[in-house]
Amino acid sequence: MDDPLMHPDVRPYADQVKWLCQAKVEEFRLMGYDSIELEAFWAYIQTKLPRPLSLYRLVDVILSAKPNDFMTYVTLGALRGNLDAREDV
Repeated sequence: MDDPLMHPDVRPYADQVKWLCQAKVEEFRLMGYDSIELEAFWAYIQTKLPRPLSLYRLVDVILSAKPNDFMTYVTLGALRGNLDAREDV
């Protein structure tokens, strides 16, 4: 999959998108999900991106991410044996 941050609509805002992801990870940590890492969260977000991609859709996917959905993604990745693959989990 191509890096969504390199999409022409998103590229000028790549730093803000990364900051938004970090803020969402911090929100999850405040809810008690201490083991969430930014790279794993970004991998999850990439699986949820709609096509065609636009900045507002990317931001919507990030802001609407829920801890339960993320943990389901991680659990399924572990059950499939993808636990060591950084791009998957």
